[in-house]
Amino acid sequence: MADLNIVPNGAVLIRNGAIENIGPARRVENLAGAKHAREIDATGRVVMPAFVDADMALVAPEPVDNSGKGGSRDAAHALRLMSRQRVQARAAAMAAEWARYGCVTVGAHTPCAVDMRNIGKVLRTYQALQSKPLRIRSIFSPELPPGGDESQGSMVETLISKWLPALRHKKLSSVLELTLGGEFRAPDLLMLRSAAIAAAELGYAIRLRSATRLEPVHLQFAVSAGAIAIVAPNDTLRAFIGPLAAVGCVRVIPSSEGFGDAANAASDMRRAIREGAVIAIASSYRANDISSFNMQYLLHLAVDRLGLTPEEAITATTWNAACSLRLSHVTGSLEHGKCADLLVMEVADYRDLARRAGHHDVSLVMRAGNVVFRRTPLIPD
Repeated sequence: MADLNIVPNGAVLIRNGAIENIGPARRVENLAGAKHAREIDATGRVVMPAFVDADMALVAPEPVDNSGKGGSRDAAHALRLMSRQRVQARAAAMAAEWARYGCVTVGAHTPCAVDMRNIGKVLRTYQALQSKPLRIRSIFSPELPPGGDESQGSMVETLISKWLPALRHKKLSSVLELTLGGEFRAPDLLMLRSAAIAAAELGYAIRLRSATRLEPVHLQFAVSAGAIAIVAPNDTLRAFIGPLAAVGCVRVIPSSEGFGDAANAASDMRRAIREGAVIAIASSYRANDISSFNMQYLLHLAVDRLGLTPEEAITATTWNAACSLRLSHVTGSLEHGKCADLLVMEVADYRDLARRAGHHDVSLVMRAGNVVFRRTPLIPD
């Protein structure tokens, strides 16, 4: 997890948006394809893969009065009242902010949408904003409250018979996210297992979410469902680390965990990594919540609060995050044939990135070979 394959005095040759060659500058500059290439001088800076944020909410409703008790229902109502153009404009502005902070690939879900009308609005927004400038993995996150009663069964049946086929047919989503933990018990898991099986048959990947640490029954469900990722606080259930890694399941840790019990979080994280867990760090950004989309700050949290090394933190916010979205064949590292998603950082040593808490050292952001952000120098009076 910690091998960054650093190339001192390196160069990257890009053609048609993809990396054609990478290696020592002296060798790359002498290649035939480099003779007429446009040069971007990154002398004395760090060139690295663009960040990947595996868990965030790109669509947010207009601010609502939280004095009532409606919660997510109030947010859903506010979203329903917004026009599609307004929703798209707000999401586009947020996408530009993510790119400005060095993130061009995201896993965006549907947290504030609790009915098909809103869900469709959110997922169509993601579809319209694809590559403008973000690469978006759209994640369908239906709200299925626990209970195991007839109403929940009806919702799951509607999910299986209508929602999943419709969204897949319209190519609006390829990942189904199911919520576990809390009050969910055996009857709930049986219903969710039916949903996971039906989704897998339609070609969905399965992702799981929990606001609390998962219990063994939930982790067993993750293994049997072949989950690509679990978005939840890290747990200490060592028996499941190997089986989860065997099915390619990445543990996506919300950055908010870095604000909690740092001492225990760091020791738990170190134990998990030592025993083979694959860790990704995500902003888990929500509007009006404690979170940050400055991915460099996430590096600081990962090192200072969660006990990762700088190398592990960079891997957790690039390669591992891309793996959690099943996009590692496209992005997450600088390799021949991959999209040229890269950053030029205004530091001479990559280890300084995690030391500069609150800094924004991104000077250039490239997505698929196109510069989507370039910091302009200050002009003194």
